[in-house]
Amino acid sequence: MIKYFPGLLICFGLISVTPAIAQRGHGSLYSTIGLGLPTYDNYGLSKRLGGAGAGVRSPYFLNTVNPASQNSIGLSHSFLLDVDVSYNLQKINTGDETISNNFSNLNYFSMWFRLSPQSTASFGISPVTIQDYSYSDTYYFEGMADKYTRIFKGWGNINKVYLNYATNLGSRLSVGIRPSFLFGNFQNETTYLDKYDVGFLYSKQTSYSGVGAEAGFQINVVQNEGRILTFGSTGQWYSNLNGTRTSQVETYAGSEVLYLADEIDLDYQLGSTVRSGLSFQNKSWTVGADVLYGFASSDNEYSIANQVYSLGAEFIPAYFSSDYIKQMSFSLGMNYDTGSIQIEGAKVSAYEVSSSIGFPLNQSSRLNIGYKYRDMGSVDIISKESLNTITLNFTFGDTWFFRRKFE
Repeated sequence: MIKYFPGLLICFGLISVTPAIAQRGHGSLYSTIGLGLPTYDNYGLSKRLGGAGAGVRSPYFLNTVNPASQNSIGLSHSFLLDVDVSYNLQKINTGDETISNNFSNLNYFSMWFRLSPQSTASFGISPVTIQDYSYSDTYYFEGMADKYTRIFKGWGNINKVYLNYATNLGSRLSVGIRPSFLFGNFQNETTYLDKYDVGFLYSKQTSYSGVGAEAGFQINVVQNEGRILTFGSTGQWYSNLNGTRTSQVETYAGSEVLYLADEIDLDYQLGSTVRSGLSFQNKSWTVGADVLYGFASSDNEYSIANQVYSLGAEFIPAYFSSDYIKQMSFSLGMNYDTGSIQIEGAKVSAYEVSSSIGFPLNQSSRLNIGYKYRDMGSVDIISKESLNTITLNFTFGDTWFFRRKFE
């Protein structure tokens, strides 16, 4: 029957599938939809503040959310390197079983430079969407008595390489723009095995590319000695992503190619986002609150418009103190996502809580160790998923090109 498998595979309408689904790997089952789950630039300082950042202007740390914020770094800094890595413990409950996984990620990195007292530039790379899933079900080909196990696996992401420019327009207003190039590769595999573990593998390799742009502003509504209240807003837009896909069918054990499909052209439109927020800052506290609105993707039938509400605070007793404890930072944050996908009328909502402690390495470099808990979905939809994440955020600063005065 092997020689008939390619034709049977193409005619998926002939397949009847049992409803039971079993998790077999790491990553969210909800990332199977579209090109994966959005990240919303939730890295570094923003992650510590629960995802807030539209109005945040930190003199010490890069804010990945609003392009206009990156000239808020103090004049004592002329270079910053920001890197974010994480270790994750995941639990997925499908109703039939509970599976635990662990995995690590390099989330993003960015290099920042001061161009003048008023203007800065940075470049970096970060994911826009993340896809990583694995699950299985039991099914029968129509007209065949044999029972097969079908195993789905998929991984990949859309990344952006960006250049950020920010400058001041007066003493209260800052603006920024962040053009980006998007690229991504996805691997999707479906394995069909009989009771003797004999069968075939259907694999797809997909590549996408496109461009994007982000722009934002921040204005100090209240600005006096020691206290600043800032309002900020930012928007994010992506072009239609152009892609190509190749696919083939091969034997599971021997990797003998049974069918090789012609390359096809694809396109995909990611949803845009806008967000606005306020922040309060004095010598020790940074408090931020945001509302994000995400537009639905026109190329994903499960995609819907969503809102993300974020709130966070960071406390540094005295950044330049000679007392090590007073130089440490302490952060708390939380957010709620109403759900960017909807399955059979049910929105897949999520919430997060986070905390972090920062340790100074010197006057311009710090290591932040954070913890985040995320809860998403429900077993009545597909699965209830929880994620415990330990994050290391390393900020290295230097004073290249900084002119010093000597008396």
